[in-house]
Amino acid sequence: MKKNIRVIVTGGTGFIGCNMIAFLKKKGFYVRCVDIKISEREKQRGKMFNQADEVLRLDLREQKNVDKAVAGMDWVFHFASDMGGVGYFHTRNFYPIINNMQIDLNMLRATEESHIKRFFYSSSACIYPTNLQMVESEAIRLSEEMKYPAFPDQNYGWEKLLMLRLCEEAPFDARVGIFNTIYGMYQEIEGERMKFPTAIATKVLKSKLKGRPIEIWGNGKQIRSFLYIDDLCERVYRIMTMPYKGPVNVSAEESITIEETARMLCEIAGIKPNFKFNLDKPSGVLSRAIDNTKFNRAYKYKDKVSLREGFTRLYAWVEEEQKDTA
Repeated sequence: MKKNIRVIVTGGTGFIGCNMIAFLKKKGFYVRCVDIKISEREKQRGKMFNQADEVLRLDLREQKNVDKAVAGMDWVFHFASDMGGVGYFHTRNFYPIINNMQIDLNMLRATEESHIKRFFYSSSACIYPTNLQMVESEAIRLSEEMKYPAFPDQNYGWEKLLMLRLCEEAPFDARVGIFNTIYGMYQEIEGERMKFPTAIATKVLKSKLKGRPIEIWGNGKQIRSFLYIDDLCERVYRIMTMPYKGPVNVSAEESITIEETARMLCEIAGIKPNFKFNLDKPSGVLSRAIDNTKFNRAYKYKDKVSLREGFTRLYAWVEEEQKDTA
């Protein structure tokens, strides 16, 4: 049956999109990749997204392009987004959100008008109230019922919450996964869009090669959880192929502090920790842990890649990438 299902992956040349394309091709789907431009990491990610049956370059902020993108498709995996890490949205809290609103609303309209059978939307843990995440070293596990009263993290979180609400009211089969810090190979390792996992892996590598102190934004006590990309793909696949019971968290079980993560990477790299805590940099909420009870009950999946194994793979990849660009 899967060979007869035609799917589109938006944001297909991005980190999550390219990995999802490779995953879906292994499952036997016909896949169309859509993205706005050639990625800075085109060479590496191309190994993944070029497995798609079609690759279209389209700006999804324009409705005519979205209509073209979804034409003839059965399912939509919607990952396209103007995004980055905490530093990106700390200085860019206006235009990226407008871009995302345009893209997302166009996708909803085209999905309905083109009679798409199933739609997946990647929301974010940024939808959860920030006031529940500001107790240092004490993380409340955020469940799907805790998103109201609403107080999302920055405008990005508000837009993601709005889309979640629209998907709940959609007159078609719209499914939502609430993502929380996905990491792995083919993620950005430079520039303002780089997120914490690759940023800290890069800093540890530079400390090993050049003896530099490892800069950590904030005091390092912020609590986070990290889900490896392989397990993310499997979780999304189950949400799309099994009975759906509403928006659901897509996150790792284990929580860890930022400093503990950095220390683990130092062990992986074989160096002694040498940290410099920069309290002037944005560090995000102080504590974020996720309750996966709903997902575990509905989809019965246990992650295959442990936290240490995932960061070991990430560090090895970052090290190899640095060799290639040296």
